[in-house]
Amino acid sequence: MATDQAFTDYLLCPVCHELYKRPKYLPCLHVYCEECLVKLQKDSDLTCIVCKKTTPVTSDGLKELPNHSFFTRLADEIVIKQKIEKNEAVICNVCVKNQPAISLCTDCAKLQCKDCTQFHVTCRDHQGHSVLQLDEIRSEKKDINLQLNSSKKERCNEHEKKLSFYCETCDQLVCHYCTIKDHAEHKHDAVKKMAKQHLDKMDEVIKPVDDMIDKLTTSEEKVSSTIEKIELQAAEVEQEIDSYFDQVEQALKQQRKNLKQELREVSAQKKKAALLQLQQLKHNHDQLECSKKLSEVVKIRSDNHEALFMKKQITEDVNRLDKSYKNLDIEPVELANMNFSKEHEHSFPFFGNLSYGDNSTFNTAIAYIPAYGQVDKEVKLTIITKDDNHHPSRKGDSKIAAQAKPKTGDVITVRVEKNQDDSYTASFVPTQPGEVEVSATIKEQNINEKCLFNILIRHHTTLDKPSKIVNDDGKMGEPWGIAFGKDGVWAVADYSNHCVYIFDDKDQVAKKIESNGNGQFSNPRGLAFDANNHLYVVDHNNNRFGNKGSGDGQLSSPAGITVYSDKVYVADQGNNRISVFLCNSQYSNTFGSGHLSNPWDVAVTNNNQVLVTDCGHHCISIFTLDGNYVDKIGTQGSDGGQLNNPFGLAIDLYDFILVTEQGNNCVSIFDKDGVFIHCFGSSGSSTGQFSAPRAITCTPNGSIYVCDCSNKRIQIFSDY
Repeated sequence: MATDQAFTDYLLCPVCHELYKRPKYLPCLHVYCEECLVKLQKDSDLTCIVCKKTTPVTSDGLKELPNHSFFTRLADEIVIKQKIEKNEAVICNVCVKNQPAISLCTDCAKLQCKDCTQFHVTCRDHQGHSVLQLDEIRSEKKDINLQLNSSKKERCNEHEKKLSFYCETCDQLVCHYCTIKDHAEHKHDAVKKMAKQHLDKMDEVIKPVDDMIDKLTTSEEKVSSTIEKIELQAAEVEQEIDSYFDQVEQALKQQRKNLKQELREVSAQKKKAALLQLQQLKHNHDQLECSKKLSEVVKIRSDNHEALFMKKQITEDVNRLDKSYKNLDIEPVELANMNFSKEHEHSFPFFGNLSYGDNSTFNTAIAYIPAYGQVDKEVKLTIITKDDNHHPSRKGDSKIAAQAKPKTGDVITVRVEKNQDDSYTASFVPTQPGEVEVSATIKEQNINEKCLFNILIRHHTTLDKPSKIVNDDGKMGEPWGIAFGKDGVWAVADYSNHCVYIFDDKDQVAKKIESNGNGQFSNPRGLAFDANNHLYVVDHNNNRFGNKGSGDGQLSSPAGITVYSDKVYVADQGNNRISVFLCNSQYSNTFGSGHLSNPWDVAVTNNNQVLVTDCGHHCISIFTLDGNYVDKIGTQGSDGGQLNNPFGLAIDLYDFILVTEQGNNCVSIFDKDGVFIHCFGSSGSSTGQFSAPRAITCTPNGSIYVCDCSNKRIQIFSDY
C-alpha cells in the first residue's frame, strides 16, 4: 500500500494524532484508538470529539465496541513499510530468539527470521501464503498488502456466528440467526452478492470528488500565480520607489521610508490572505484525494464485510467534504494591484502616493436585497464597502457597478450613488413582471458576498376587483375544486351539483361531466391535471383511489389533490394525513400523521417541498417529498400573516404561496420563505368579496382563479 502523506493522515487518531492502535469505531462511525477512548469517557457517556454525538457506554462496554479491522491492517502496513524503508533493525516476531527479520508473511502479518522463514514455507498449514523478502521490498519498493485472517473476521455479538449476510434495510452486517429472528421482514442477502452491488454504488458516491479536485487544482494554480505576481510586483514597485526617491533630497527620505513600510505591510496582508486561502484549498484538496484513495483501496483490498462498512463511511465523508467544498472561495481573494504613482502638484515635501486599493473587493457586502419588486416602481439595494478590519471604508470612490437583466427583454440600467454614510445605493426601475438577475461588482471584480441574485418583479401588491366572474349563468352550485391543464383548458368540481365543469381557453363551458354510470360523482372536491392533461377528481363520498378506511391505500373524506412527477398526493382529511399514489392508482405511502389535523389541500413548490393547509391547526404545514416534517407557516388569527381555517392552496410561477381562508373570507399571500406579503378580499357577495372561499389556482399567465363557494361563482383576478 502506498504510504503517501495524505492517505497516512486518514489513519491518524483524532485524540493522539498517531497511527491507530487497536482502532475501534463508535455508532457515529468515527474511529479512535482503544486507549484514547478511555480518555474520552466521562462516567457512562462517551462523546465523539469530531461530531459531538454522545454514546452511552460502561467501562467494560469499551471492549465491546466493534474493532475496525480494515484500518488495523492499513495502519500495520504503514508501520512495517516505514521500518523497512528506514532500514531500521527489524526483529522476528514469531520466535523468541530476537534474530533479525529477513521476510514478511502478508497472510500472517508476521516478520520472520531466517529459521522461521524456512519453517514457514515448508509448513503444510502455511502453503499458499505470500512471503516477501525484506531486501526485495527495500530495493524494489514493493507495496505491502496484509491479508485478513478469516479466523479474525468480526462475528455477531449476540450469536457468535460469522457475519455472512448484509441487511440493506438496517445497513448492517448480520449472521444467519439474525436473518431469521430480528431481520426476517427486512431486505437482506448474502455478503458476497450485496458487496458487489454496493461497491458499484461507491463509484456514484465518489464521482463528484474528481470534479471538485479538478476545480481545486485550478484554484490553487490561480492563487499560487497571484502570490507570485504579488511578490514580483512588490519587488518592482520597491525598485521604482528607490529609483524615484534617489533623485530627491534628504528631506524626503522619511517619506520614502514610510511608503516602503506601507508597501511591505500591504503586500504582507495580501500575501497572508492569499496564503490562508491556499492553505484552505490544499487542506480540502488533500481530504478529497484521501477519500478517493481510500475508495480505491477499499475496492481492491477490502473483503465483502469491510466493503459494505466502508461504503457507508466514505459516503458520509464525501457528503461532509462536499459541504465544505461549496463554502470555499475558489477565486483568488486578493489581487496584485499595487502601484506607485508620481505626483508633482502637491507642495513639498509630498511627492508621491502609494495606491494599492483596499480589500473591499473581498470584504464588501450587500447590506440590503429586496425579495421582490413592482413594475414601474424603483427597486433599491444597499452596498457597504469594508476595509481590512471589516470596518466601513471611507477611501473615496470604490468604483461600484451593477447590472439588472430580466429573463426576457433588454438589460435594465442600474444607477449607483454614494450616500453620506459612505454606503452606496444601486437602483433600477423594472418594466415587466418576472425574475430579474442582478449582479454587482467593485473595481471590476465580483462582490464576494451575494454577487449574483434574483429579484421577483410583480404587477401589483394588492388586488381589489376581479377581471371576470364565471358562474354558468347562475347554474353553478358550490365550486370546491379547480385546476388548470394544457392549452388553456381548466376544470371546476361542483360539490352540490355532483358534477365537473370543463372550460375552454375563453372561459366558456365546453363540457359538463354529470353523475352517470361508472363516472358518477358524490360531492366531488379537489381536482388536478397531470402532464398528459389527464384529469384526477377527488370524489369525497366515494373515497376513490381505494375503498374507505384507514389502512394503506384507503381514504376517509379526501379533499385536495395535486399531481407531481409520477405521484398523486391526496389530502386524506378523515385520516389526518397525506396519502400518496402512483398515477396508475397503485398505493405508494402516507405521511403527516401526528402533525396534521383536518388537512384540506396539498401543493408542491418549485424547490420540492410539500405544503398542506392544516385547517385544524390554522397553518400551512411543510414537508419534504419523502414526508419528513420541516416547519409551518402562520398561526391562528385574523391579522396579517395569521390564518383562520385555511382551505385552498396554490403556488405561483415564482414560488409565492397563495391560500384561501374560510374564517377570514380572504386570500393571503406569502413569499417562498413563508414571509407574509399581503392579503385581499373581505366577507360579502360583491365583486372582490368572498363567502367561504375554497380552492385556488394560478395560471401560467399569472392570473388567479378562486372558488367563491357560497357565492356560487369563480372569481378571476388578472394582471397579478
